[in-house]
Amino acid sequence: MDKEKIKKLRQICRNISVLYVEDDGDISFQVENLLRKIFVKVHVEKNGLQGLKNFNENRQDIVITDISMPIMDGIEMSKRIRLLNSEQNILVTSAHNDLEYLLKLIDIGVDKFILKPIDMNSFLTNISKMAINIYRERREALLESKIKKEKELQVEIFNSIVFPIAYFESYKIVYANDAFRKHFLSAQDLKDLSKFRFGYLFDEKKFIPMSNSEIIKEIEESDEKTYFIFQFDTKVLKKYNINILYLKNSDGYLMNFINLDTLNVQLNRFSKQTDYFPKRETFMQQLLEIKSKNLKEYKIFCIGLKNIKGFIDKFGGKKMHTVYGNLAKHIKKEFAQELQNGHLFVYLFETNRYIMIVEKDFEQTIDAKLENFGKEHIFDYGSSLPLHLSIEKDDLDKRASVKDLLENAEGMLYAL
Repeated sequence: MDKEKIKKLRQICRNISVLYVEDDGDISFQVENLLRKIFVKVHVEKNGLQGLKNFNENRQDIVITDISMPIMDGIEMSKRIRLLNSEQNILVTSAHNDLEYLLKLIDIGVDKFILKPIDMNSFLTNISKMAINIYRERREALLESKIKKEKELQVEIFNSIVFPIAYFESYKIVYANDAFRKHFLSAQDLKDLSKFRFGYLFDEKKFIPMSNSEIIKEIEESDEKTYFIFQFDTKVLKKYNINILYLKNSDGYLMNFINLDTLNVQLNRFSKQTDYFPKRETFMQQLLEIKSKNLKEYKIFCIGLKNIKGFIDKFGGKKMHTVYGNLAKHIKKEFAQELQNGHLFVYLFETNRYIMIVEKDFEQTIDAKLENFGKEHIFDYGSSLPLHLSIEKDDLDKRASVKDLLENAEGMLYAL
């Protein structure tokens, strides 16, 4: 075998271990040198008992053994190794060409033999085949494991979607997420998804006798995508928007059912969580009023949460929206008195950034409250990434234009 092939073989064998058991020092020296040119992990023993002990401790991928050895011969050692691992790769080298020996070895599952004196080319060919087979089996197992994990991840993502989704091929359901199963499928339906017909889910009677293919074509061709659907779990009709998405490089397609009532409730809930304060346009109106009418002096405070990216990377954007909602709620609660008395105005510029216009006489009060606020409300949710407040402040210069004041405030916001 040439050097290039040896190099490639060594690359394949870098994570494959070998146990070589031989009592003849001269033969052992010669074979061991060859093995070390190919394998990184080579263990050598002089009799079957030591070989068995070594295998017990290290579980090598390939075992190479002589037959005639003191204390324990290669046949007995191979037999005991086979009891530990019935699939173990074993190559036997022997000066014997005795049928009785061969039958004993075959009986315990050994089918690879090299006769002494050892032909190194033949030996290398046999060892190479064993190593390549091990390498391929591991690569296939790794690929299967990767595919399995990817499928599990896809299922997990699929099931994390709150609205019902089903994947179809040839107008039959191949897979349905948890929400679809919960709302639309009976125990009988779950036994065989391919037989499921969803015509009976529709409130419109025309759908009941229609096949899945007819219903899908009807939905595709219709301008109306909103239907009243019967939910099996609640026994009530719900308004759903139905969408069909065809997948690239696939004969399959996704059908999703968006419950419009639930969607509106969630949107309203989120709106209530974040709409505690007026936005940018109201801030500009307040600046105009302060410049034209108000004789009081003011400070501008800009506040926001630190370490947002780290939190989102670790816990996802969904939990971050909960944090934003809690931040707005706590600001309103902590500064309720100042807001009510007109000593403080708060404006939401982004989900995470706020501008405060503070009467100069109340600067120290607000400053102290913000410092304590940052300590009390770190919004860590049990994580190792606490979210503290970041604060910037400056004087509100009445001589400056509204545009300049706005640009200055935005500069402070992005300096947080």
